[in-house]
Amino acid sequence: MHTDMKAFSTILAMLAAPAMLNIAVCAESPGALEGYLPSDGTLKQGAAVRPVFTEEFAKLQRSFATKVTTLDEEKRKAFLEGLDPNSVPDYNADIWPDKAEYDKFVAEWKKSVIQPVTEVAVGLQSAGQGVWKILSATVDARTRRTVPLTISALKYDATKNIWISNNGELTSKDYNATDANIYGAQTGKEWSLSKEDALSRTRETVRITKTTDGKFVYVSYAFAEQSTITGASIAQGAYVLRFPIVTPAANMGTPGRR
Repeated sequence: MHTDMKAFSTILAMLAAPAMLNIAVCAESPGALEGYLPSDGTLKQGAAVRPVFTEEFAKLQRSFATKVTTLDEEKRKAFLEGLDPNSVPDYNADIWPDKAEYDKFVAEWKKSVIQPVTEVAVGLQSAGQGVWKILSATVDARTRRTVPLTISALKYDATKNIWISNNGELTSKDYNATDANIYGAQTGKEWSLSKEDALSRTRETVRITKTTDGKFVYVSYAFAEQSTITGASIAQGAYVLRFPIVTPAANMGTPGRR
């Protein structure tokens, strides 16, 4: 559900004032985050988004998932390790003996559209000594209250190029996606953490990219914790945020101004 403009104006009023206080102390660079999100005290308005597929693709997707489970363990493991959940899978003759069936799968996948779910506002806020946080908020659809996004609980250390969460340090690698990605061809950085102990397996990822057509910045966050004993999910959450690439003057600043 979309937040209404009155509610979203409240977000800007609450966030813009403290953000503007940082302008005088933000001469330092946010490192690898430079050029993706505003770091000058302004805020950028965007939306949480999700792909919407056709009913026919949903049927093909269920068939695809069933066929994957029928692969022998070695082939299934190899296939899943190379699978990007945001991209159409490469052709695999064990799953699609008839190439025409795969071509139909891809054709239906290409009919998907990216749908905004709710408005968000973000900006980078310096905590000093090279450490940054994402100042963020959205309106909770149930309570209508302003709430921060979970990514705001993390800190980014520009001097080490790492994100720091309660689970540890997320380390960086380059990220590149082709047109096979549901959100379009894009480049940027991905930071990830993976750890396991006797009780649980934890995965956490932050990804910040720009589309190669120069239209959008994407910010993705994902977290999953799974029991190593039962395999059951303990906690999980993921979202994708999209922002138009605009000039600094078009970012959100003081309340009531756009």
